Amino acid sequence: MITVGSRHFLQQILGVMLLSALVTGCAEPAKVNEMAAGTRPAASMPANPAIHEAVCVEQVAGGKLTNPLWVSEVDNLGFLRALEHSLDANRLLVKRPEDCRFGINANLLGLSQPFIGIDVEVTANVNYTVRQAGVEAPYMLQTETSAYTTRFTEDKILWGQRLQEANEGAIRKNIGAFIDALLASKPKP
Repeated sequence: MITVGSRHFLQQILGVMLLSALVTGCAEPAKVNEMAAGTRPAASMPANPAIHEAVCVEQVAGGKLTNPLWVSEVDNLGFLRALEHSLDANRLLVKRPEDCRFGINANLLGLSQPFIGIDVEVTANVNYTVRQAGVEAPYMLQTETSAYTTRFTEDKILWGQRLQEANEGAIRKNIGAFIDALLASKPKP
């Protein structure tokens, strides 16, 4: 049974939600430079030296374009650029496309995003396949799951901004974990 007091409370909650939606502004896609993973500790001594400047990104799938009226997303092109920047920072990316000996295909299986919340946690699930040129079997199959939380602070009041930052952080951690695994991968006989 809804009483007059509870109805007033519900109206206040709905008003706050509406105001929050108006205050968040337009959703922006995740930024490439914020999704890129930095230099990894193992970059100077990869387990398989043959991957040094021999890796290229062949395809990225599963991303979504951001609808400015809805929520921030990670699109395929942004993810591809962040992955390439990360590989380049770790001296893995080829200088010329014809030198590619290890091709990466990444499939963004999904971003688990909250609908609303004070602190925003996003979990990214990405399946990576690495193929060595001239070899049938994949060199590496890796599924990475990574989460990142953006906390509510004075400079992060807008929910949409926290969601965008959480998307970027989850992808950055995901790419970093994949690169760590790639750097640790042993050469196949």
